[in-house]
Amino acid sequence: MSARRWLAAGLLCCSLTARADLFVIVHVENPVTAMTADQIERLFLMKAKRFDGGDAAEPVNQAEASKARATFNAKVLKRNEQQLKYYWSRKMFSGSDKPPPIVGGDAEVEAFVAANKGGIGYLGVAPTHAAVKTVLRLKD
Repeated sequence: MSARRWLAAGLLCCSLTARADLFVIVHVENPVTAMTADQIERLFLMKAKRFDGGDAAEPVNQAEASKARATFNAKVLKRNEQQLKYYWSRKMFSGSDKPPPIVGGDAEVEAFVAANKGGIGYLGVAPTHAAVKTVLRLKD
């Protein structure tokens, strides 16, 4: 294979692996089977505190520097990090709500949701834990 073809193959491979889907997950025992981005946005902005089935929701965030969080903020919350900081500072000043806790990266979010029936989080990789299920998958 010529050097040009190797380079083209390498670039194609890198562009395919650089794309990442976003998976929103809940506990496997949660009766919800699918959710819209708007429903998830309401839970993560604490505009709603319960899933449609009535169970209490416990949303968790990834670390600010994670690619999954940036994608989630843009595609689901429709806000950037600065806009979210402003949103939460206003909410906390009024004494109404605090932002969802930050638990780390994909592995920590998956472990939290697997351990909490009301847990809801997002991953930059497909979930692998048997105690979670995907309720929304967004293409990057």
